[in-house]
Amino acid sequence: MIVLLVIGLPVLTVAMAGAVFVRVGVSVRHRSLRPLMRAVACFQLALAGLGIAALAFGWGHMTGFSVPDPYAQCNGLAPDRETPERHLVTRSVFPVSVVCSDTPDGRNGDEQVPGWVNPTVFTAGGVGTAALVATPFTVLLRRRRPDPRPRQGARTG
Repeated sequence: MIVLLVIGLPVLTVAMAGAVFVRVGVSVRHRSLRPLMRAVACFQLALAGLGIAALAFGWGHMTGFSVPDPYAQCNGLAPDRETPERHLVTRSVFPVSVVCSDTPDGRNGDEQVPGWVNPTVFTAGGVGTAALVATPFTVLLRRRRPDPRPRQGARTG
């Protein structure tokens, strides 16, 4: 199961993001939003966004929560005797946060999780969720709007 997540999720995310970029390129080339107004395109965007959010959350989780021992979380698995001991101040799962301090009272604490993790999780997760919610509506929108291009063989004017 872990192998599936470690290998499958990045591959799926990259594939869906690539498919979204190709669809956007086709849309720009044809100067039409029609290629993007399909349920498949919306679902691909949802999978790409939610995959990016899951990968960023996993990255932040592993930098802050992979160690079962709180002492080792701030000091590393094999602490050096010459460096001062650090103390765990706070730990939060959502938003991902681990604050370690040089003093036991928690002053002068610094964040261990990279600063890009939480904005990426919230932004990509929001885009993915919005695209997932919008997927059924693209079918209704496409049914309601006629194709503006005349059919071949049809007489005009």
